[in-house]
Amino acid sequence: MGGLSPTAVAAVGGGGGVGGNSGGGGGGGGAIGASGSNSCCDMSLRCWCRWRCRDHQHQHLRLLFSSAFVFFFGCFVLYGSVATLYAWLAFTPGVHGLAQPDPSSSLGCLQDNEGSWSVGVFYGDSPFSLKPIEKANVWKDEVAAWPVANPVVTCASVSDAGYPSNFVADPFLYEQGDTLYLFYETKNPMTMQGDIGVSKSTDKGATWQQLGIALDEDWHLSYPFVFDYLGQIYMMPESSKRGELRLYRALNFPLQWTLEKVMLKKPLVDALIINFDGKYWLFGSDHSGFGASKNGQLEIWYGSSPLGPWKPHKKNPIYNVDKSLGARNGGRPFFYDGNLYRIGQDCGETYGRAVRIFKVEVLTEDEYKEVEVPLPLGLIEPNKGRNSWNGGRYHHLDVQQLSSGEWIAVMDGDRVPSGDSVQRFILGCASVAVVAVLVLLLGVLLGAVKCIIPLNWCIHNSGKRSDAFLAWERSNQFSSKVRRFCSRLNRVPSFLRGWIKPNTYTGKLVIVIIFVVGVALMCTGVKYIFGGNGAEEAYLWKGHYSQFTLLTMTYDARLWNLKMYVKHYSRCSSVREIVVVWNKGHGIPNW
Repeated sequence: MGGLSPTAVAAVGGGGGVGGNSGGGGGGGGAIGASGSNSCCDMSLRCWCRWRCRDHQHQHLRLLFSSAFVFFFGCFVLYGSVATLYAWLAFTPGVHGLAQPDPSSSLGCLQDNEGSWSVGVFYGDSPFSLKPIEKANVWKDEVAAWPVANPVVTCASVSDAGYPSNFVADPFLYEQGDTLYLFYETKNPMTMQGDIGVSKSTDKGATWQQLGIALDEDWHLSYPFVFDYLGQIYMMPESSKRGELRLYRALNFPLQWTLEKVMLKKPLVDALIINFDGKYWLFGSDHSGFGASKNGQLEIWYGSSPLGPWKPHKKNPIYNVDKSLGARNGGRPFFYDGNLYRIGQDCGETYGRAVRIFKVEVLTEDEYKEVEVPLPLGLIEPNKGRNSWNGGRYHHLDVQQLSSGEWIAVMDGDRVPSGDSVQRFILGCASVAVVAVLVLLLGVLLGAVKCIIPLNWCIHNSGKRSDAFLAWERSNQFSSKVRRFCSRLNRVPSFLRGWIKPNTYTGKLVIVIIFVVGVALMCTGVKYIFGGNGAEEAYLWKGHYSQFTLLTMTYDARLWNLKMYVKHYSRCSSVREIVVVWNKGHGIPNW
């Protein structure tokens, strides 16, 4: 080996042994090895990598300028332009079904899968004659919008005050002199959990000043049941995520609270307390138990003080039924004409579909019985669908009698069912996926796409593999099945072209129809994904909503125009009524 240089040994490899015996032969071998190292005739690692790199570069260039790539890129640009144009024409600012906050305010009113809840106010001579605030003709000189209309507290009004919110729900009233305080759940768009917000009103609920966040914990809070006892003010919010029911006491009402005690070591949902027949009764739902019906379970505890201790009712669970029957609490119970009424929520069609009112006939330590009574007509949602602030659902009601004797209620409402944003996103993605399939079909018919799956993408019997892998492959015939499937799939383009015959008038018509359907589906997908919930919300005027009367004049020859006019504007949430002045003819027919 002494006659070979290290370079010759490295270049020649196994042939260096011959050169080692004859000196010059070894040198010649070294020369050949050195010259061979500058070409790709041998399969050294460096040359093999260079060959593979150049091969991949050629493949990428062929792919870049292939008819299929050009076709798909052109379709992407074309359909993308159509989608952009549609979005620009169809989505006007503020028409997204959400109350839009002032752009200069903090972030808020984002699309939320839990909904776009807001709060409205109702008045009446009794809890069963309640009417929305717009029908009470509430007016004040300082309020620009007249009459004031629901909703009175929204994510926009809370966000504009500097407390970002996606929605407000679960409202509870607390009266202190001539001032009303409103406690509610507000969904923080940054932490994506509920906090307890508070507002106040000095004009019986016509206008509200946002005071801030009353309670913020590391877990989700909602259902802020507020009451007073022995000169102290307490709040018992839902904290089921914590796994317990907590009671807070006001240090500096209404914004500073401290933990007073843990009422129950149970994850109770929508719990409340009522003083009845000399005892305090705690109503709540525990969905964590085995076999518990979610939104259809109710339990009762009782004690001599609202601070506890609590004993379970002998018939617990009182309800474990279908979620549509109103077992879950939907607001504060109230007394009227000596009777106790409990408010439940119907979660049948969707979560929080509607509130239901039950008259309690028997409430003792051993028995509980209630019967359902009709809802006040003023609480039923109007026939405006998603354009109405509570047209989709309403699941919480707090009814109280003011010191003046007048009854007031606050209720939350939403335009859409639960999970609406996720459902719209799925439908939008499905529409876009169908467009992708139609684009592939167009490429096949136009001849730009020759095969569906290139065979070199499929597993095939090449390369060195272990004996174990080869034995598994033979027994399962996996790669051959995959290649057979790819081959059959690649016959589809020629079959479709032969069946539809794109060069004929019928074939060209089919191509046009496929393109038009693709455009329609692309617009539909964009609408579902980026178009909001489809509601056209009323415009705010100086932070308030209002409703007005439309006056129109017509005659019998223009009856068709009147029908379209009434049909269109009767769905607007800002229109309270339409007055028609009949100018000529035999009178307005019944339609």
